[in-house]
Amino acid sequence: MFASSLAILADAFPGVRERSGALAAYGATIGGSFALGPAVGGALTSGLGWRAVFFINVPLGLAGLLATAAWLRESRDPSARRLDWPGQVVLTGGLFLLVLALLRGNTDGWGSAAIVAELIGAPALLIAFVAVERRSPVPMLPLGLFGRRDFTAAQVAAFAISASFFALYLYMTLYLQDILHLSALDAGLVYMPGSMLLFAVSGASAQLSQRIAPARLVAGGLALVSLGLVLVTMTGARSSWAAILPGDLLVCIGTGIFNPALGVIALGAASDANSGLLAGVNDAFRQGGLAIGVAGFAALVPAGAALGHGPAGAYVDGFHHALLVGAGLAAAGALATAALLRVRRPVTAAHLTFDPVADPASEIG
Repeated sequence: MFASSLAILADAFPGVRERSGALAAYGATIGGSFALGPAVGGALTSGLGWRAVFFINVPLGLAGLLATAAWLRESRDPSARRLDWPGQVVLTGGLFLLVLALLRGNTDGWGSAAIVAELIGAPALLIAFVAVERRSPVPMLPLGLFGRRDFTAAQVAAFAISASFFALYLYMTLYLQDILHLSALDAGLVYMPGSMLLFAVSGASAQLSQRIAPARLVAGGLALVSLGLVLVTMTGARSSWAAILPGDLLVCIGTGIFNPALGVIALGAASDANSGLLAGVNDAFRQGGLAIGVAGFAALVPAGAALGHGPAGAYVDGFHHALLVGAGLAAAGALATAALLRVRRPVTAAHLTFDPVADPASEIG
């Protein structure tokens, strides 16, 4: 849905200026859902039980279907390629083994036969994916795209924020509920100030993007996320819930700046006819970063301690280590993005005619 919605925006708003405004509204909508989602989910969990959170998708899904039928203009690539089944299978297998190994390493033992086999199989399949894509007549990921700095920077940035802040969101929630013993509703309300700030900053980013290059906004947003995650380490096993707020607020400001600007860069890496491909790849790096981040931090955070199977201090220590690693990932993403996009040119209509297969080496601003 994320990939499709970005492609729809690219088709509906072809102009650079109007697209910036649309992406700002898109980011603000995501920020608003961040504000309402935890609170609504907490209320449903506290009042009706955890299964109730899944039923919220029914009215939202029906509303989405009706809105799509009423307002959405169909768009498609007239020269759309067939599915790359070999690439899909090999990539899925490689990512599955990697996430499984990271999740189960502490439980099964990092030297166990199963974990070792998974850690060997994952990179082998990911290398095989590159080989498959190089030889495929219809690759799901044209590797020539990585010859473009803007395309590569968009994927690095998407992976960095997902593998840091968004992956740590789970462990923050466990900290609030199982270490500080807040209810599901109270834990959701703790996130409300930061999420509302994210909403406001995202909405204001359309004006920012007219004055500041998207590359600087993406790198600056990641830098704020990194600093915010460091501030969250002020939390302790007996802290007040308010101890998480300074870091959370800074992270949300950074995310609000980051999201719309990333959309501008990601969708500007090729012609509008390839917007589905661009949005899909960017979302794959987001989701891949999230899955790998959640799994990787499981190796640092003794989640059992949050569930009563160990001292609270052990969880907090592991949580702090994960926060510092996440801050490092976000900082590395900021530096990499700034380096890749250090030379920028204004986007013009002529730059938006790039074909990812025929012209992989050109760049746009």
